[in-house]
Amino acid sequence: MARIHIRFFSLRGATWVALLFAFLQTPLFAAGLVKQSIDTTDAMATLDNFDRGFYTPQVLHLKPSGGKPIEKPYAKLLHLRAEISEFSSHAWLGIDSASGDTIRGKDQDLTEDALNVLQQTFDNIRKNNGHVIVRICYDPWYNGRSNVTPDHEWVLKHVKQLAPVLSKNTDVIVALEMGMHGAYGEMHSDTNITYDRVAEATNLMLRNTPPELKILTRTGNYSAKVLGFDNWGVDFHIDGEKFKEIAKAKGDTMYRVGMFNDGYLGTQYDYGTWGADCATSICREEGVAWLEKYGINTPYGGEALTTADNYQVINTPEFLAYEGFRTHTSYLNIQWNNKLIESWKKTPFTQKDFDYDPARVDSLSGFKYINDHLGYRFVLRESWLSDTVGSDGILRAKLRIQNVGFGNLTREVMASLEIHIGYLKPRDGANAIDLFSYNVPLPDSIDFRNVHSRKIEIKGADTVMTFDGNNEIVIERKIDGYEGSMSAYLKICGDVHCSDNIHFANKVKIPDEGIYIGSFIVDNSVKSSVIPRALPSAAQKQNAPFVQRVRNSVIICDGEKRYKPNGAKH
Repeated sequence: MARIHIRFFSLRGATWVALLFAFLQTPLFAAGLVKQSIDTTDAMATLDNFDRGFYTPQVLHLKPSGGKPIEKPYAKLLHLRAEISEFSSHAWLGIDSASGDTIRGKDQDLTEDALNVLQQTFDNIRKNNGHVIVRICYDPWYNGRSNVTPDHEWVLKHVKQLAPVLSKNTDVIVALEMGMHGAYGEMHSDTNITYDRVAEATNLMLRNTPPELKILTRTGNYSAKVLGFDNWGVDFHIDGEKFKEIAKAKGDTMYRVGMFNDGYLGTQYDYGTWGADCATSICREEGVAWLEKYGINTPYGGEALTTADNYQVINTPEFLAYEGFRTHTSYLNIQWNNKLIESWKKTPFTQKDFDYDPARVDSLSGFKYINDHLGYRFVLRESWLSDTVGSDGILRAKLRIQNVGFGNLTREVMASLEIHIGYLKPRDGANAIDLFSYNVPLPDSIDFRNVHSRKIEIKGADTVMTFDGNNEIVIERKIDGYEGSMSAYLKICGDVHCSDNIHFANKVKIPDEGIYIGSFIVDNSVKSSVIPRALPSAAQKQNAPFVQRVRNSVIICDGEKRYKPNGAKH
């Protein structure tokens, strides 16, 4: 079976809007499109899209020589905790059993052996069809030891030595959590840490790695310093003049720098991740507003925690069903905090969110809701295809894809239309033949990173659901080949081999072939200008309705008309 994988290039802003508008205004586009009979509901299955979701941690101890790579990753989404403690004279490694002397690391360059072991580990993750969140630090075996970071000059040397290996593996790296400093690589518990040093090391990594590598610091304050902010309480407000000035100067780097949160939801301050004094630090609302706008395609996540005594409880699935969409939360640790994870598994999810309605299933747990909504989640809600491709040879389609996940795709992907053939008539009049499938390139302007999730607007004390993740994809493509009856599938792939095919949330006919978008006829004897406009059949009108939330009201959509909460059409 032949396959063609098409690489899409990103179009942002006015260019994307103009292109979409141009397609929508094409007169021929309206003619001959038929609404397809497809299942438009979210099947509520947990999807195997492994560049998002709950991760499993695994430690890699890098040695000057004799090191061993990770041969078998613990999970498809791995949190790789690579530690280089043997390359820091401040790192306490143990006690010599013979002499009783303390064994410490040594300030030295990273060796070729150590870097090869790191590369082999990435290779093994790739062979496993996995993805990885990477953190590198000097804490021996990630045991939480303080004051392990070497002198700053060595941190900078190690950053430059690590950068080439990280740059070679951006296809499997979801994000780099910029550890390097402190216990657990979390930028605390170390006298060698300053904001200036973290910013210098992070900016050095930014300069020495490609833009595909997203780099995260531990808190909003550290990320702000990396981006050039000093007076956070005054200047770190996305609508402020200073913020706009820095954002303009930084350009795309603003969308490349994010943060990871290993105190997530433990208190209203996330255990110090957000400040309590908004005059001197970045408080939660300012930080969330920054992530909402500039982290739209940048991974965000970490470790969710149990609530500290006498603090506000926000670590609930219902709270994530609000803030998770604003921060575009895409990953969490499956192992920590294990008590909180277990409580989510035992606690029913109590509110309706799109198809995730507790009334639909006997036991919809909070954990399942979170697990299924971390990162992106695509649902094909509507598909219109040419009923007949005539003499112009052009297939026209309009798809409505809803992203119901917390976040968006954070990396560039490839896609293809796979055409399955029922009956073929060669155009030269020879005998009819049967073929299985062929592929048709899609317009390379379509970028699935732009299939955005829900947008929430904050107006003072009001919260307004202004956009519920509906995205229109328009296809107008010339088909070269045979005539006959065809069915079409949309396939989105993460690499040239489609080894990590992106799954839709709909029930699918052939899981490995992508999402079914409908069928059509190719008949070269029909003039395109007189192709009849077909009306949807009764069966096609039975596409399942879906619900959109607007504050405390709902809009019920049947795929053809929309209704306001009071019943008026719009």
